[in-house]
Amino acid sequence: MIRPFLTSATLVLAFALCSCGKKQEASAPKPAPETKPVAAAPAPAAAPAPAAKAPEPTNLVDMSDFASTEPLERKDLPSRGIIAFGPEAHDHSNGAHWENYVWTKFKAKRWGKYQVRLTYTLRRSSLGLQFRMGDLVVKKTLQSSMAPTKLSLGEVYIKQEGDFPFAMLTPPTDDGSFNLIEIALVPTAEGDEIKQAADGSITLLAKDATTWSENMRFEPKPEKNCLGYWTEADDFAEWEFDVTKPGKYKVTVSYGCGGGNEGSEVELKQGTQSLKWTTKDTGGFQKWQEVPLGEIEITVAGQQRLVIDPVTKAKAAALDVQKVVLTPAG
Repeated sequence: MIRPFLTSATLVLAFALCSCGKKQEASAPKPAPETKPVAAAPAPAAAPAPAAKAPEPTNLVDMSDFASTEPLERKDLPSRGIIAFGPEAHDHSNGAHWENYVWTKFKAKRWGKYQVRLTYTLRRSSLGLQFRMGDLVVKKTLQSSMAPTKLSLGEVYIKQEGDFPFAMLTPPTDDGSFNLIEIALVPTAEGDEIKQAADGSITLLAKDATTWSENMRFEPKPEKNCLGYWTEADDFAEWEFDVTKPGKYKVTVSYGCGGGNEGSEVELKQGTQSLKWTTKDTGGFQKWQEVPLGEIEITVAGQQRLVIDPVTKAKAAALDVQKVVLTPAG
């Protein structure tokens, strides 16, 4: 007998009947996810100990002259005749681009040559400066300096007594970093460098002296050509000269005195050596008399100094000096 053909619907029904009554097997439970151990949090690093504070310096060193090309000021610089202008001596004003410093009240007591010296402090890296005094016009750059620093601005010749105003300009320093301590006029030699002659003699002319003085000065008129106006006993003249041949020297001074002013005691000094004489009437202050004073000994070569300094002043003026001559004694 031929069985009827199984349709697709019959197959579906048969499959359903076969599944019916069978207990559905439970699916195996999924394993719980593996729990990873949590790493312990690192302990916070200890804060670094504060660095030890450097001790405060007890002896401050002024480095303002380090690597400076400025000539060093001599340690035994005389004070006689130096004209100093402190902070109160000038008028100060602020412009749009400049700070102005003006000295209008200076009256020169005598003519003569001076070195202009500025003393200052500066709390910044540098500062430009313009300075004008008589024929001296100069531009400088000031360098930082916490300690008072001295700087030469050049040399000026004051031609006559009387009013002698001068001025200085700097860029604005509203922060107070620039402190002007002093402008000073320091007497300096008016003539040439003094050198020893081939025969060993040394001639110290009046024009080559530095006049450390309030009133005494070099008189350049041809008929005078001397150190005159010696009306103050504390005024003195000094010569710097170079010695190439050390040894003993005879000392002769050419001086004049007149008008009843004789009788002053005058001292010539070289190092620790001293020669003194008392002035006589030579017939006039420009009537020169050469007077041998004695001998001195210069033991080493190099720069030397010689001073003429009145010890007493008998009358109105002590003397006029034309020159001093050192001649080898040997």
